[in-house]
Amino acid sequence: MLAGGQLLVRAARHSVLVRSGLHVVADVPDAAAAAEAAQLYRAGVVLVDADIPGGCVSAVRRIVERAPEAAVLVVAPELDRESLLASVRAGAQGFVPETLGASGLARAVEVALGGESVITRAGVATLIDQLRGRSHEQTSVDGSPVRLTRREADIVARFREGMTPKEIAYELELSDVTVRRHLSSVAKKARQSRRRVPVVLESTS
Repeated sequence: MLAGGQLLVRAARHSVLVRSGLHVVADVPDAAAAAEAAQLYRAGVVLVDADIPGGCVSAVRRIVERAPEAAVLVVAPELDRESLLASVRAGAQGFVPETLGASGLARAVEVALGGESVITRAGVATLIDQLRGRSHEQTSVDGSPVRLTRREADIVARFREGMTPKEIAYELELSDVTVRRHLSSVAKKARQSRRRVPVVLESTS
């Protein structure tokens, strides 16, 4: 079953799966319809677009509650650590970056139908870091102590080395937009940290 994503994107995924010998039982546009359809059609696997209207995490949670026998796979433009962790916590059985291509998508569905989880090697590393408690790192940005996610820390380290957002995106297999979004998040955390400093000094004086 397909859930969310632009109409042309869903049509392309539908075509890929059918050509691979898989049967698509339903194709729905949003999170609310996804849970109901998954239960109604007893879907074996539900592909949830990361940008599904109503929210990806909400969609995953609803589907798992209404159709617990269905394996939910989140399909995203790229591997994003925060999205991966949130999806798995909500009950997703896998996270599929579109960079795997058409054959990778079909293979992911087949693996999920066999009862296995579908996580790329980079995704597995993210989950291991989370279990070890290394999903965040403490660093300093413009003299202010800031707690960053591993992805943010990776990007900041490369940015400090003089790499451009485009170069960082290429090396980490991300989009330029995603890199800039993470840099903006780091800048925001640094500003918030600086604003907290006077409060701490006043409270200890």
